[in-house]
Amino acid sequence: MDLFQQFYGVDKDFFVSKTCEHTAQEIAHQPVMWRKLSSHLQEIKSAVGNYMDLLGSLDKFRIILTGAGSSGFVGSAVAGFVSEGAGIKCEAIHTTDIVSAPEMCFPSSLTDMPTLLISFARSGNSPESDGAVRYARKMVKNLYEIAIVCDGGSRLSNTTRESKNGLVVVMPEGTNDKGFAMTSSVSSMILAGCAVLRWNEIDKIASDIILLADNIDKHGPIISKTAADCAKWGFERAWFLGSGPITALTHEGALKMMELSNGAVVAGHNNSPEFRHGPKTVINTKTLTIHFISSNDFTAKYDLDLLNELNSQRDGNRTIVICNVKCPSQGDATIHYDTSGYISIPDVAAGMQGLVFMQLLSMHTSLILGITTDNPSPGGLVNRVVQGVTVYPY
Repeated sequence: MDLFQQFYGVDKDFFVSKTCEHTAQEIAHQPVMWRKLSSHLQEIKSAVGNYMDLLGSLDKFRIILTGAGSSGFVGSAVAGFVSEGAGIKCEAIHTTDIVSAPEMCFPSSLTDMPTLLISFARSGNSPESDGAVRYARKMVKNLYEIAIVCDGGSRLSNTTRESKNGLVVVMPEGTNDKGFAMTSSVSSMILAGCAVLRWNEIDKIASDIILLADNIDKHGPIISKTAADCAKWGFERAWFLGSGPITALTHEGALKMMELSNGAVVAGHNNSPEFRHGPKTVINTKTLTIHFISSNDFTAKYDLDLLNELNSQRDGNRTIVICNVKCPSQGDATIHYDTSGYISIPDVAAGMQGLVFMQLLSMHTSLILGITTDNPSPGGLVNRVVQGVTVYPY
């Protein structure tokens, strides 16, 4: 049985006819990519360890995780996961902020501080990816650079190799998504970013990645069917809600919905407490809220408070709940993630399981709407690799 039949229960020809072949394949083949990544991390363990040993204690470093669009959300997610799970303080600053306001991102009071800049990119050819690194080199006196990329021959990869303080970590072949939307590239770079910053646990993380791949292989078809059923509800607004490190994933979920519906579904995101401070006005009878309940018991209290509040006030709007297997079903649809058996990164594994559902929900919504999913903006309003950007000399 081929990948499409196994994961979706339909032939590849169906997705080809809908111009959704690449997106469907790249979501479904994530377990394959993760297994490749697990092996690759073990292969490069010594190189990563030698580089991190060169830095010494990370406590003395300003650590910035950067990228544009989905790659920026990768940085935000990794920053949250390693701060919460490993106590490593990181900042997530998007490349689009760095190139447009470099003095804000690198204030003079911090330019003497040793800085580790970790860049994430699918193509590595967006002008801001290269520009952010070059601006940082001009402004930071003691800069170290890591590029986590899906294209080892990209401009960002080559720029990072120019530095005597640079390290390039290339994702497995197949993660440089051909579809418009970033899917396997996002999940793979999040896993890799967590592994690099927790380099002394790479073997444990590699083992957890294999378990994650097995779980998606096992549960992926039912997750996809649930997403397909939800996509038929006819919602016009989709709001993705979650707290802590999951906030970055809800931002990515909202972006996927906007991209793959070509803007037909208005999508946004908030952390759970924030939603009450104005954004809640988005709710009407055509609104879908997606509640990603944290695997952190303390943070989950806030997520559940909001879910219970919205359930008590519902008037035709719909809810989807993404939660731990221990959490009772409380929405129109519920996706359960499983954190049992993980050694090092159960929180990250929970996030990746929910991320796959959000990708599938966006893809199936695109199909329902009749959008050409692999190229949702055929008029070229937006592009797979951003165009029209000038990075000015600094």
